[in-house]
Amino acid sequence: MHRIKTWTVSIRTTLAACASARRVCRPCTPRGIVTLLERYNIDTYGLNAVVIGASNIVGRPMSMELLLAGCTTTVTHRFTKNLRHHVENADLLIVAVGKPGFIPGEWIKEGAIVVDVGINRLENGKVVGDVVYEDAAARASYITPVPGGVGPMTVATLIQNTLQACEEYHDVEDA
Repeated sequence: MHRIKTWTVSIRTTLAACASARRVCRPCTPRGIVTLLERYNIDTYGLNAVVIGASNIVGRPMSMELLLAGCTTTVTHRFTKNLRHHVENADLLIVAVGKPGFIPGEWIKEGAIVVDVGINRLENGKVVGDVVYEDAAARASYITPVPGGVGPMTVATLIQNTLQACEEYHDVEDA
């Protein structure tokens, strides 16, 4: 119980410090995804990016990150018609809906970059993403696994944001 309480206080402190920081703390998961793309030297300029899911935590901020990265960006949501068409035309696909196997692998464009943000535990205990991994991996040039793909990047970015907020709070100058 103590660990959970400490974690909660840590997040609240980080959020408060970010709110008062001179530099803006970017949302963890979208920033982590951009870092992942940069790490693999993926040139995003001009890519047709599709974000499946319009949540305030991932979808919307991710769309802004992609726009800043030079992508032509489409955000889909529960009212989007012909979702398959959008997926089939995506050079870069970010899926964050929280529904296991929501995107079938055959929808993935050959050579596309697929980032699966979803993490879902099935009744049998297996953890899967929002994309049918095996089928999508056969078509994609890059694909993040679930678990072990976006999750660790989110945690790493949370640590970066915490450090940034701490530096701002204590007026630490860049070296």
